[in-house]
Parts: sequence; C-alpha cells; structure tokens
Amino acid sequence: MNYLKHVDGLRAFAVLSVLAYHARPHWLPGGFLGVDIFFAISGFVVTGALARHSTEPFARFIAGFYRRRLVRILPALLVMLVLTSVVWVLLIPRSWLSGQAERVALFAFAGMSNWALIHQADAYFAPRAEFSPFTHTWSLGVEEQFYLLAPVLLFLAFRLRRFMTGAIAALAVLSLALAWLWAQTKPTLAFYGIGTRIWELAAGALWYLTLWHGGSQDARVRAPWVLPLAQAAAAGVLVMTVSLAQPGALPVPWALAAVISTLVLVGSARAKHSALHLVLAAKPLRWIGLGSYSVYLWHWPVFVLMRWTFGMEALVNVLVAMVLTFGLAALSYRWVEAPLRSSARWAAMPAWAASATLVSVAAVAAAGSHLMFKNRHHLSLSDVERASLDWYAPHEDPTLPKLTCQDGGLRHTTIGRQLLIEHLPCAKPSTNRRQKELFVLGDSHATAYLPMFHRLSRDESVHVHVYQSPGCPFIDLIAPMGVGRPPECLVDARAAVADVLARALPGDVVMLSSLRLPRFGDQWVALSHEAVLQRHFSPAQVQLRESSMADAESWIKPLLDRRLQVVFAAPLPIFRSPPFRCVDPWTRNNPICAHGLVEARADELAFRAPVMGALHNIAARHEAQGVSVFDPFDALCPAHDCRAIGADQRPRFFDADHLSRWGNEVVYPVFRQHWLLLTQGTE
Repeated sequence: MNYLKHVDGLRAFAVLSVLAYHARPHWLPGGFLGVDIFFAISGFVVTGALARHSTEPFARFIAGFYRRRLVRILPALLVMLVLTSVVWVLLIPRSWLSGQAERVALFAFAGMSNWALIHQADAYFAPRAEFSPFTHTWSLGVEEQFYLLAPVLLFLAFRLRRFMTGAIAALAVLSLALAWLWAQTKPTLAFYGIGTRIWELAAGALWYLTLWHGGSQDARVRAPWVLPLAQAAAAGVLVMTVSLAQPGALPVPWALAAVISTLVLVGSARAKHSALHLVLAAKPLRWIGLGSYSVYLWHWPVFVLMRWTFGMEALVNVLVAMVLTFGLAALSYRWVEAPLRSSARWAAMPAWAASATLVSVAAVAAAGSHLMFKNRHHLSLSDVERASLDWYAPHEDPTLPKLTCQDGGLRHTTIGRQLLIEHLPCAKPSTNRRQKELFVLGDSHATAYLPMFHRLSRDESVHVHVYQSPGCPFIDLIAPMGVGRPPECLVDARAAVADVLARALPGDVVMLSSLRLPRFGDQWVALSHEAVLQRHFSPAQVQLRESSMADAESWIKPLLDRRLQVVFAAPLPIFRSPPFRCVDPWTRNNPICAHGLVEARADELAFRAPVMGALHNIAARHEAQGVSVFDPFDALCPAHDCRAIGADQRPRFFDADHLSRWGNEVVYPVFRQHWLLLTQGTE
C-alpha cells in the first residue's frame, strides 16, 4: 500500500470540486466539501506513511514523521504566502473588506490561520473571508494541528491496536458530536476549529488501520456483485453531496456522507480489476491529484486577486483564473514541491536538523511578510495608499499637531460591547460658564466623522464622546430600532443612552448619525439599482418609516427630558460604486465600478427626500426643545452632480457612503457653523 493510484484520482475530484465552488457556487453548491474529502484522505494517507515506519523507536518515528510532513507542506506553502503577500501589498489598499487578510497570513506561517479566523468571527461564507487571499489556509492549519497529536496516537496504535483503535474511534465520535452541537450555536468555531474537524482525519486513520490489518491490497470479495454495488453507491453519494449540500446542514448529513463515501471508495477502488479503479487511476486525474496540493494553494489567491482587480463576474475571467491556477500549480510542483522531496542531500540530513531548518525558513518568511504589511504605505502602488492622508478617516486627524497638555488628547474606554472614543481638549482657565460637550451615537457613519469631531474639539475646546457600534444604526428612520437588526444592537443602544444620561449635563449636545438610506451595494457587491429604488419607495417601506418615527420619539424622549440638544445627521449622498476600489488602473474595469463615481444631484435629492421629510418632521415637533438637523449635502454636492472624487482629484468618500478624511474637511465648516448656533450664549 505504498502508493495507491486511485487515491490521487479522489484528490483530483476533491480539488476540482473546490475550484468549481469557488469559481461559481451555483455550479457545484456543495463543492466546499472537497476540503472534507481531503481531510479523510489525509488521515488515511498519513496513517499509511506512519505504518511503514511502525517498527522504528519512538524518537526516530516522530522525527521522521515531522521531516516528511514539513517537506511536504512548508516549501510550497511559504512560496505561496510570500508571493501572494507581495502582490497583496502592491495592489490592494487597506479597508474593512481587506482588514483580516494580513493577520490570517501571519498566522498561516505558523499553521494557526484557522484560529485567526475564529477570533475574527468571519464565517467561511462571509464577504471578508472571500476577499482575503489567505482564508483557504485554515484547512492546512487544521491538518498541521492534527499532526501534533497523530504520530503519538498512531505509534501507540501500532502496538496496542485494539485499545488505541477504540480510543481513536471514541475521539472521532466526540469530535463529530461537538461539531454537530456547535454548528447550531457556534458555527464559525465549528467550521474552523480542530476539535470539530478531527473526526474527519481520525476516520481516515481508522479506515487505514482496518484495511492494514484486514487483508491484502488487491483482495477480492467472494460475491462478485458486492464490489461494484458498493462502489456505485459510494460514488453516487459522493456526487450527490457535492451537488446538493448546503452550508447550514453541517456536519450532518453532508460532511458525514462525504467522508464515509470517500473512505468506501478509497477501500473498494484499491481492487485493481475494478472499473472505478481504472477511472480514478487514469493519468489525467492522477496528474491533477499529484499536484492537488499546489492547485489548492494557488487557486484561492488567484481567484481573490482577480476578484479585487478585474472581477470574476465574466466567464472569460474565470477561465483566465483557472489557467493561472494550473500554471502556477505546475510551476510550484515542478520547482518547489518535487525537488526537495526527491533530494538525496536533503534525505541525508538528520531529521531534526531538516525540520529545524524548514521551521527557521518559515520564521524568516513570516518576518519578511510582516515587514511588508507594516510598510505597505511606502511599498504600495495603489493611489489610495499613496494618498492615505486624504482617504482614511482615523480616530484622530493626522494633519493636526499633537496636543502638548497632559489632560487633552484621545482616550478609549469600553461601555459594554462598545468602544467609547473621546477627544479631550486642553483644560481652559476657569470661567463662569461650562463649555458644552458633544455625545455621538450611531453606526460606522458616526465614527466616519471622527476627524471632523477631532478638529471641532481643537477649535472650540469641546469634549467629544463617540460611541462606536458598527452595523447598529441609531434611529435610522428606515425601520424601528428593534426591527431587522441583531439583538445586541438594542443592547448597545440602551447602554449608550444610559451612559450619555449619566455623563451629560443640561445643554449638552447629542448627535445621532447613522446610515439612513439603503445602499446600492457594498464594498464587495453591487445591487440592482431599480430593485433598491422600488423597495425604498414601496408602500411597505413607507409604513416602516412611519413606525420608525413613532419609535424615534421614545428614544429621544429621555434625552430631551434631561434638557439635552439633539442633532440628527442628515443622510449623505449614496454612490453605486465604492471609490477606494475604483481609482487604480488595475481596478477601474471591475464590474463593481461600472456605475462610476458621479451621481446626479437631482437623483440624490429625490432619493433622500422621504428620510429628510421624516427628520424635519421630528425636528419641527421638538424645535423648542433644541432638536435640529445637520445637513452637509450642499457642501458635498455644490453643483449639478455629486462627486465621490472632487474636481481637485481628492476623495470626498472612501466607499459608497462613508466620508474620507478629506471629506471630513469639506463638511467641517458646515458642522462648525451648526455647532456655534447650538452653543450661542455659552463660552
């Protein structure tokens, strides 16, 4: 059982399933199960590799295993990680959408990228995971963590066969049960975690132990109809799983069915006289199977970088990505994988020395990538990175000088799940009147104003409190606060209001800033313009808006009862393309940029009219209590159109609806004037 040709055929099936799913999910809805197939095969093959050394003493057994595994995994992985990091730094600007990639890459050098993904809580099927060229390394992390346990368990299994086989089986059952339980309650941990994946690798190991102790490689069954029937059933189940599986039903039934059918095929197709063996052992499938590791390593970075640049919507781009994938995989197999594995000089090196050398190379490669990520501003070819002072809206405006007083500056504290960001001015000489403070509640559109708040704090000596709650709008007038949002958003909103009421004094200002209009897309996708408009002006949305106005009254009442002034931030222009993805030469033809970065002013006014009517309605009812509307629309759309990139070629918006730092500077005079009107009669 040194080399089973049909196993490479199954590897080819697995990697082609993954490629089809990642190219077009509807081509093969369950193609993501190719990874589960790989896990089962890996458990089987690794056990076989260890079985050939089962008589060796423990130290030699372990050292040899790690030398073989590291030689098999690390060289191709390191080349992919480093080259992908170079291209990533050169071409892709920093953003929320690309924010997880670099941390995942650095963890991948240590075989821990699955834990980085768990910590960031980005599901495998979420947009950010699809735009990170390193997401696919999670499966290598699972395997590498399995290798910490496997050699010890199998060393004992070869000596205490019955006891350890039972122990491994119990571990597999426990892992499967945990995977099924957490799939319902902790889906991200269930998908990426080693504890919920070990059952697949253990199943492969158990199957090898059964075959290894159960008969010869080409054993025949007495009933001639049993073998083809078993093969047909297993092949049918495997094809059905990759064709029909849905992410929500894992690991039962789909992953379980894929693993069982794969192992049945591994065992039954080893009979060389069977038709299935002839199919799986065919040269084209074996060629793909032999290089399946490199194909898997390279397909995802190619697909992701294509998605960032030219897009993957056109079929021709999918074909180009496939050609690049197999071309890079062939080069990787020929010049990276094969030479080291067949090197006589490398084989002559002591096992521990060889392993230490590879680990040292991995550490150097990781350090090099870390330096690239840290210095991407100096290395990047992207206009966004090179003009980062204009594009990025950080917590502090970097164009303002640092404060020299000890009591002023930026401060961060936590309020429940939220981050409270405070701009504290330098203390002024005591006067008879207290300066009003500003409290800001809302979603990411509140924190997008942070450079503006920082400048106000400096110019007017204002203590600013900003409650950061991304994805949780505060009175957006699209729907009532408790409708269509995660439950934790209500928890955050109540905590923020309670904290404001505890800190604020009569006369202080509370600004409510949120996304108040539906998007025409997001950083990763464009939506149907007509469908968005139809939904926005539909009778159902009109009813929701009326309900949200009544709901808004209940939320602002405690603030008004405390005699606080409430300012609603008016909706900003909404663009159909995200500027940061559309200004570089290699991204301008991406389909997400097809609608351009200019919108007609008249269209924007009509789009925002229902929400503006609701805001002015609320403000009019409470004008005597100090409710007002801050509206920088004219500053952003001074002519007959609204431009994401101004006539001065400086960005007013970062993405389709968030202001850039330069956009903050454009609207600041309007906000400062509004603030001065609110604070008349105070210092």
